[in-house]
Amino acid sequence: MYGYGIPKRNRCLRTNLVDYIYGMEKILFWLVFLTSLTKCVNRFLVLPDVIYYGIYLGCFIWLLFRGGIIVNKKYLFFISAVFFSIWLNDIPALFKVSARTFAFFSLVFMVGPFFVNNRLIRMRRLLFIQTLLVLRWIVLLSFLLKFIAPDQVTNDSGFCGLTAHSMVLSPLAGICILYSLYRFHFSETRRELYKESAYIGISFLVLLLSGSRGALAATVVGVAFFYIRLYRRQMGKMLQAVLFILLLAVSTSALWWPYTERLRQKTETSRKNGGTVASREGIWQDRIDEFTAYPLFGVGFSSFNLDYIQSEHTINRHTGTIEPGTSWLFLLSSMGLYGFLSFFLPFAYGIYILFKELDTGLKGGLLSSMMILFSVHMLIEGYITASGAYLCFLLWLSLSESEQVLQPTTNKKLLSA
Repeated sequence: MYGYGIPKRNRCLRTNLVDYIYGMEKILFWLVFLTSLTKCVNRFLVLPDVIYYGIYLGCFIWLLFRGGIIVNKKYLFFISAVFFSIWLNDIPALFKVSARTFAFFSLVFMVGPFFVNNRLIRMRRLLFIQTLLVLRWIVLLSFLLKFIAPDQVTNDSGFCGLTAHSMVLSPLAGICILYSLYRFHFSETRRELYKESAYIGISFLVLLLSGSRGALAATVVGVAFFYIRLYRRQMGKMLQAVLFILLLAVSTSALWWPYTERLRQKTETSRKNGGTVASREGIWQDRIDEFTAYPLFGVGFSSFNLDYIQSEHTINRHTGTIEPGTSWLFLLSSMGLYGFLSFFLPFAYGIYILFKELDTGLKGGLLSSMMILFSVHMLIEGYITASGAYLCFLLWLSLSESEQVLQPTTNKKLLSA
């Protein structure tokens, strides 16, 4: 089974897909790909929202008319949950719910799993592969610039690399660790093994430097899941892998421990303020209060109920900008139990099948471990419906690819059409 972007001598999936995308589709691919990067590396170009979302929607409509449409029925309930939460609530005008709904669907219809056809499948898969490859370069260059031009990769949030915020860089570094592990197990020469080992090491150091405890925990869980799935029928190899990782961590601690300074500072500050998650307890309580008051359909898509907000720093009452503080609780509070389950059930089912079905190979291992990483990270970051966040783009794109890996028969039929 060919890999995501590897190995070159085997004429990888990436090359095969490029051969299928030509003319206008190739132009649209680069347009969407470069547009998405403006939310990741936004130092050089910031697109107005109307252009940013217009590109996604325009490309989706063009590909839809050119390739037809197949509806993913599993996620129709989620779409209905969005509209129910809007229809059944009196949402304050400051949240601009119409604009946010348009923006969200413009993004997820293009990169998410809601609608498919042969052209959309090719486009999304190539976007997924190209994104993983470029993220490795972003993490690598961020690490090098830390020593070459540290002032250029540091802001108020700490070490942010080429991204706008350390909270963006940290999960991207975690994803790069998983992707490098995936490539490591595809390696067939010592040179490839050394190269991927170096990428894993650099990504790990960037993860530490960025100082996100949530992203670090999510990455550890994701890596553990990757190896549990890989060796679940080979307990001996699993124990060897665990022992090797532990010995490696201990033996190299003198090298990576200095990079944990930011993590240690944040942990100490949290302890002084009352606990490890003290900074988020108030935000989480607001989400719980909203859900308790509106349990079925929530307080409204991508919005707060102003009567239940105690953490005033999480909302700008002039612009309507919000900081949910968690994706999972925000789904519950904004879209209720109906909205939460309409996303969580197909999401969790996909992870379960990717774990269970070893026929999906290392692809299934990479995608399921990425979904686990997102699952843990979304406990402390609220980007699941934040269409302007790069992690929202990457989450839905990864989810779309997961859906396609689970449907080899459908894929074969569509790609041969």
